[in-house]
Amino acid sequence: MDFVIKLYHEIGLATLISASRDVHLLCAQRFVRLFAYGQVTIILAVFFTELNLGEEKTGLFMTCTLLGDVVISFLLTLVADQVGRRNVLGVGAILMCLSGITFSYASTFWILLVAAIVGVISPNGNEIGPFRAIEESTLAHLIELKIRADIYAWYTVLGSLGAAFGAVSCGWVVQYLQDEYGWLPLSAYRLIFLIYSVIAVLKFGMVMLLTPDCELQSISQVPDVQTVEPDVASGSNGESYPMTRMGKATESSASLDGIEADDTRDIFDEMDQLTERQKRPIYLRWLNYMPHLTRQSLLIVAQLILWFSLDSFGSGLASQSWFAYYFISNFAIKEGVLGSLFFVTSIVSAISALIATSISKRLGPIITMVGSHLPSSIILLIIGFPSNPTVAMVLLVVRSSTSQMDVAPRQAFLSAVVASEERTSVMGIVNVVRTLASSAGPVLMGKFAAIRKMSLGFMVAGICKVIYDLGILASFWGLQLHNR
Repeated sequence: MDFVIKLYHEIGLATLISASRDVHLLCAQRFVRLFAYGQVTIILAVFFTELNLGEEKTGLFMTCTLLGDVVISFLLTLVADQVGRRNVLGVGAILMCLSGITFSYASTFWILLVAAIVGVISPNGNEIGPFRAIEESTLAHLIELKIRADIYAWYTVLGSLGAAFGAVSCGWVVQYLQDEYGWLPLSAYRLIFLIYSVIAVLKFGMVMLLTPDCELQSISQVPDVQTVEPDVASGSNGESYPMTRMGKATESSASLDGIEADDTRDIFDEMDQLTERQKRPIYLRWLNYMPHLTRQSLLIVAQLILWFSLDSFGSGLASQSWFAYYFISNFAIKEGVLGSLFFVTSIVSAISALIATSISKRLGPIITMVGSHLPSSIILLIIGFPSNPTVAMVLLVVRSSTSQMDVAPRQAFLSAVVASEERTSVMGIVNVVRTLASSAGPVLMGKFAAIRKMSLGFMVAGICKVIYDLGILASFWGLQLHNR
């Protein structure tokens, strides 16, 4: 019994259960969203094959979708704290629903492309849209650093579980409809996209249940302050005294009970920023919604962009949608079996993510990230060479045992490497850059697929990820983290 209790705390389940309702809702949204993404992963590439679009056009579609997502995600995450995080999440859910409906009926390439860009269709089974950056920033806002890794681990685990159940349900539903009812593959695929829209409606309902605690009370929300123009004012005895920025008389330090000098300077600095915003011309007021990053944060973000770009480019080459196409086209594996394969890999990833949070508590996020991710990068180098489907599937499962162990420590690190008021913007910028870098992968893999050289694409992806692992270790070893 003692072992069970210890395990209950060790894997962070106690932390998750004791968390607030908002944390539970954000994790639940992650589950249902990845359930929908997991379904689409199985069928997206073969869906375009059924529309006679070919591999190169399929890769172009994935790339254009990711590029369009860069623009939308960048704009929405930059203003999320100002216009409301819940509002942005709600809009994203509505767009997700509309894109699913469009895919259920349309067949024209450009209509599907616009729907995927304006709406939310995951071309690679991973997170797209503004959801992840906003949700992770909100989680960091709601919980302390010492328990943040536990929550991020379960946030990752629930995403993996959602993707697992989405993949296996899609695979067997599609195969069952074809085998038992004689449905054409295209008709079965369109039903999956309709289910995708229903899931988006469920996600929208969860967003509406979030409380105002999820919002950041930023300086832009402080009411206007009436400043005093004259430099001096007269007291009741006729004497003059200097005025402060707030229009109050300067007091001796003894009267500022309990207020530190640094705190006072911070207040004045914030009021200076507010006054500066108010003085901007109307045509420059849009700058009030842009984030302000310190020089140190800019340096950190630049390094993050460099290494995460390499990792994301590799991920774009080796996305789940292309893995699904690889197994179907090379080994003629049925959708049900493929869904079961991705179910196993997602479950293994979820279990490994729980192990990662325990390791991270002892070794820190950087060692956990690199030590777990590097083996999966090496396996990716060779995964495309076996001619036996069983060997290829075993390698994919083995790779999944460590490929996601770096996610929770990485997000805990990312949320703590910058100040709280910079967090949403930095996470949004990093996620946008990751998406931008990954967008080059699908179109390149489409060309590899067209000439039947996908194994070469997987090898390039593995090399990029190995360089990323070593670069992260060299850049951020021993860096001081923020507690809030």
